[in-house]
Amino acid sequence: MFGQIYFEETDANMFDANLGEMVPVHIDAKTIVVDPQMYLLRNLGSVNNTIIHECVHWVKHRKVFVLEKLYNADASNISCEVVGGAASSVARSATELMEKQANQLTPRIQMPAEPFKVKTKEYIARFMREADARHPNEVMERVITALETDFGVSWQAAKICLVELGFDEAIGTYTYLDGHYVKPHSFRKGSLKVNQTFSISAQDAAVERFVNPELRQLTQSGDYLFIDNHYVYNAPLYVQYDESGRLDLTDYARAHMDECCLIFDMKITSKVGEEYHTACFLNREDSNIIFELKFHNGYQNAPQERQVAMRKKQQEEDLSIRKQMTDDPEQCMDLLLKWRGMKYTDLGDAIDRDPKTISRTVKGETTPKVETAALICFGMHLSPCISFKLMEVLRCPLSPINPAHQWISEALYIKYPEPIWAIREYLAPYGVEI
Repeated sequence: MFGQIYFEETDANMFDANLGEMVPVHIDAKTIVVDPQMYLLRNLGSVNNTIIHECVHWVKHRKVFVLEKLYNADASNISCEVVGGAASSVARSATELMEKQANQLTPRIQMPAEPFKVKTKEYIARFMREADARHPNEVMERVITALETDFGVSWQAAKICLVELGFDEAIGTYTYLDGHYVKPHSFRKGSLKVNQTFSISAQDAAVERFVNPELRQLTQSGDYLFIDNHYVYNAPLYVQYDESGRLDLTDYARAHMDECCLIFDMKITSKVGEEYHTACFLNREDSNIIFELKFHNGYQNAPQERQVAMRKKQQEEDLSIRKQMTDDPEQCMDLLLKWRGMKYTDLGDAIDRDPKTISRTVKGETTPKVETAALICFGMHLSPCISFKLMEVLRCPLSPINPAHQWISEALYIKYPEPIWAIREYLAPYGVEI
């Protein structure tokens, strides 16, 4: 239970933590009982929400219990459950309606629209000024934290309220996927529906590439890379290297996601009340709620023309190199190393392998493992059309029925510009080592 509201004086059994057992307790009417564990396991916002929620039941629903008493002497309380429902001695349909009404009214009582909007605009202006920020999404988490404190609510409740009041920049905050935090982002108003997202897990990204030919076509040539849980257009305005050497979205990209990132439709497949769907879509943390994600076929994003032109120029260069590659491993490696301005020693340093071992592999004196051949491709940051040709020339084709090979294939398509350590980090959760 989160909490209970007692409409009538009654005797009830309560758990006594000191005794470790249930004990009888006399409870007066108009009493709210709150689970003390909430103070420890959740947050003050959840406690406040529960208390206001029970007050709504008292104000709006006590006449239901007066009627219930006419034929049900045991009616005394509503119990609001952790799983998002309610239990009472009143008919189930009536209980669900009361709970739905309390859920919808409570945050609006805690965060009244007008003062909440005023404080939000005040904080956005102040924090952007202090941080010298160019886009609101850069400070939105600070705004949510400040509102959380001011209104005594949870950050989830503040985020939902912001979105409902039209502050779309809040949608891209506090997202957790693949066990890590996804940086805040924003987009043009109206470009994303409540059941859509730019942010997906690596597993969903790989599955969608496999089952959706349209997504596969978009990512086949390296036009879209998978960075920070987004498929982003591979152009300098949107993609950059951070201080650690890992690829990241630029500040411009994070403020214009609709321009450079692909959209996915979300569907909740586990059993969740319809009134909770918005909350679940906006707060995707680790939980027992199961999401199904599908590429939003037909969505045409619009990268800037200059960025598309730069990407086409890069593709032309890649295709020119690919056409010069023969079936001779030595010719291919000499061509690629010269193109990249590298020697065997440079490649050896990049992939932590003895240059002589790489040379023997290329000359056919040793048969390389698939993982080693892939490592050579990653070490030179080869685009897909080149890397798959080199894998073939080195006699290391990727098997479509080998899960490890399929994950390596994914990385060759969508992670090839990344440093080796970042690619290893991407593959590690799936038990793949290179």
